[in-house]
Amino acid sequence: MRIHHSISLIILAATALACALAAGAARPATDTEADRRKAEYIFLEAANAYEDKRFDDYFMLLRRASLLDPADPYIAGSLAETQLTNRTSDSATIESAYSALGRRWLAAPADEHYAALYASVAKDLGRIDDVIKVWSTLDSLSPQRTDPAMNLASALLARSQAKADTADYNRAMAIYHRLQKGVKGSIPLASRKIYAYAMRNDTAAVVAELERLAEEAPADIQANLVIGSVFGSFQMPDSALRYFDRACELDSTNGMVYLARADFFQQRGDSAAYDREVFRALESPELEFEPKFQLLSDYVVKLYSDTAQRPRIDQLFEILQVVNPGEAPLHAFYGAYKATVDELPAAAEQYGYSLDLDPENEEVWQNLASVYSTMGQTDKVSETCLAASARFPGNPYFRFMAASAFTMQKQQDKALAVLDSLDVESLPTDRLRSVYYATRGDILYSKEDSDSAFAEYNKAIELDPENYMAMNNAAYYMAVKGKNLDKAELYSSIATAGEPDNTTYLDTQAWVMFKKKEFKKAREIIDKALALYGLIETESEKKADDEPSSEIFDHAGDIYFMTGDPKEALEFWKEALELDPDNASIKKKVDNKAYFFEE
Repeated sequence: MRIHHSISLIILAATALACALAAGAARPATDTEADRRKAEYIFLEAANAYEDKRFDDYFMLLRRASLLDPADPYIAGSLAETQLTNRTSDSATIESAYSALGRRWLAAPADEHYAALYASVAKDLGRIDDVIKVWSTLDSLSPQRTDPAMNLASALLARSQAKADTADYNRAMAIYHRLQKGVKGSIPLASRKIYAYAMRNDTAAVVAELERLAEEAPADIQANLVIGSVFGSFQMPDSALRYFDRACELDSTNGMVYLARADFFQQRGDSAAYDREVFRALESPELEFEPKFQLLSDYVVKLYSDTAQRPRIDQLFEILQVVNPGEAPLHAFYGAYKATVDELPAAAEQYGYSLDLDPENEEVWQNLASVYSTMGQTDKVSETCLAASARFPGNPYFRFMAASAFTMQKQQDKALAVLDSLDVESLPTDRLRSVYYATRGDILYSKEDSDSAFAEYNKAIELDPENYMAMNNAAYYMAVKGKNLDKAELYSSIATAGEPDNTTYLDTQAWVMFKKKEFKKAREIIDKALALYGLIETESEKKADDEPSSEIFDHAGDIYFMTGDPKEALEFWKEALELDPDNASIKKKVDNKAYFFEE
C-alpha cells in the first residue's frame, strides 16, 4: 500500500484527475454530481490522513468515498490496497480488491505504480496471464525502458515452465536479445539469459553467453567473478579458475575476489587453497566487514572442534581485529569461541571488549556473567550483574544471578537486598516468580533459616511444578536435616524423572534414600550418576559435561560402604578428599577406612 509521497496532496489529486482524462473515457455517472464531488473531497482527506500516519482514519475515509462514488477506479483501487494488506480479508474480498486494482490500472495503463502493484498481486495470486498483460502493455508503451521488458521476459519464462510453452520461452529470449543490442556487458541481463538457458539444460548456450560476457566486459571484476562462479556450478573448474585468476589480476586487493575463490575451493574440497583465500579475504581492507564476518563465522563453526586448527582460528580473529578494529560483534563472537573451547579468561576479556564498544547488547552481558560463574569468580558475577541490571532493569535474570553470587560469597543480606529489589508481582510469568522464590529459599537456607527456606521452596513449586532445581534443593536440604524424608523422596524423584541425566539431581535422590536407610536403592541411583561421569563400567556412554564434585565422591563412598563394599568406598573417599582436602569428616573416613554416623 503506498501513496505518492514525493508530490503534494494537491498535485496528487490533480494527477489522479489527469490520469482519468488521459484514459479518454468519461467517468461513470454517480447518483448525483454532488456525491461525486464529495467523494473527491473525501479522497483528498484520506490522502491527508495517510500522510499523517492516521491509517484507521485513512481506511474509514476511503470507504466513505467509495460508497459515494463506487465507480471511481482510483478510489476503489486505493481501498483495494488496504483490503489486500489486511490478513483477515476473505477470498471474496480479495477477489473484489484484485478486480479493483485491475480497473485502476486500465484507467491509467502508463502509471508504473498502479501497474507494478497490480502485477505483484497477480503474481502472488498465480494470475500469470495478467502479469504478462501488464508488463506487455508497459513494454509497448515504453519500449526504450529496460524494467518492463525484463519483467515481461521473467513472466514469460515462468509461464513457459508451468505450461512447457516453447512460444513463451522464445518470446522471452527475443526480448533479452533485443535488450542486449542496446547495452553491452550487462551482468544482470547476461545472468537472466544464463538462467533461461539453464532451465533448458542448454550448457552450450550457457557457455556461449559466458564467453559473450567475457568479451564485452573483459576488465569488469564482477563479470569475471560471475563467469567463474557459473563455470564452477557447471563442474568446469579449470574454466572457473581461469576467470577467478583474471579477476585477481585486475585487482589483487579486492576482497570479493578472495571471497569468491574461497567458496570455489571449499566446494572443490581443496582445504589448503580455501584457507589461503580466507586469509586473503580477511586481510582485504576493501571488503566490507559483514561478508568477512560471515566468512570467519563459517570457518570457525566448521573447524573449532579440531584442536590443531585453533592457532589458525586465533590468527584469523587477530587479523580481522587489525583490519576492522572496533567491531563489537567480532569481539562477542571471539568470546563465544573462547568459551566454547574452555579458554574462559580469554572469553571474559573478549566479552569485555565487546561491551566497551556496545554496552547495549544484553546477551553479551549474560554471556560474560555466565563465564565468570563457570570460573568461580562470584565477585565478578555480582559486579557484572549489578551493572547489567542497572542498564536493563526489566530483565530479572541479572538480579537472580547477582543474588546467587552474593549467597556464594556468604553475603546473604546483600543477596536478599538485590533479590527483593524486584517486584515479584510484576514478573510476567509464574515460572519467573517461581525462580524468585526458589532463589530466596537458597539464600534463607544459607542463613540457617531452614523453616523460612522450605516455605519459599513450596511457593516456588506451587507456581511451577516443573521447577526441578527448587525440588532438588528442597529435597537435599531436607535430607541434610534428616526431616520430611518422604516429601524429599517425592521431590527428588520428580526432579530426576524430569531430567534423568542430571547428575546433581541423581546425587540428591541417592542421598535421600541413604538417609532413609534404603541403601540398596541409594546404590542403584548413585551408580547412575557415576556411570554418567564414566567412573564405573556401563553399557551407556559418558554424558556428563562437568566433573564430579567432592560431595558426589563422598556420598558414593558412604553408600558403597553401607552396601558392603568398603574397598571401593575408600577409593571414593580418597577422591573426595583430594578435591576437598580441608574436610575433616572425609579425612576421618579415609584415616579410619570406615563410615561414621553423624550426630
